[in-house]
Amino acid sequence: MDREKQEMIDKVRAAVKDRATWFALLYRTFKAALPEEDVERLARKAIYEFGRLKAKKDPEPFSAASWVERHVEKGSNLIFDSEVAVHEEGASQTMKYCPLVEAWKEMGCTEAEIDLFCDIAMEGDRGRADAHGVGMELNERIGKGDPCCKLLVFHKPSQEKK
Repeated sequence: MDREKQEMIDKVRAAVKDRATWFALLYRTFKAALPEEDVERLARKAIYEFGRLKAKKDPEPFSAASWVERHVEKGSNLIFDSEVAVHEEGASQTMKYCPLVEAWKEMGCTEAEIDLFCDIAMEGDRGRADAHGVGMELNERIGKGDPCCKLLVFHKPSQEKK
């Protein structure tokens, strides 16, 4: 990879890490003033809504394949060191690096906090998937200690597949 491309990746990762840091600081500050279950519930609600707003910016028609194609088109695959694939039943995205998790580790968050913050951050993807009527599963997460994040997006919501 050329030096300019790597510098751009590093700058975007730094920006994502900044946002992860202020999220953690907000969460901790609100937790000191409010019951933690309320803080978690409200954080999840807000980030889920962010995902629904983000979905409005996606091109139509939207599909599982569109999800991973958009990830690559925006350059997010470089930021998260991702591999994507389109399958008959949907699409998959495997991310081997997470700047959010790195930021939380750097600021000394506990494993439990990192797991929680990661899962809350994923509410954005859950909201985006719901807004588009596609199913989404996240079976592995770097934030809970897995070596990568494995995101599966389905043509129909997962519960309909049963």
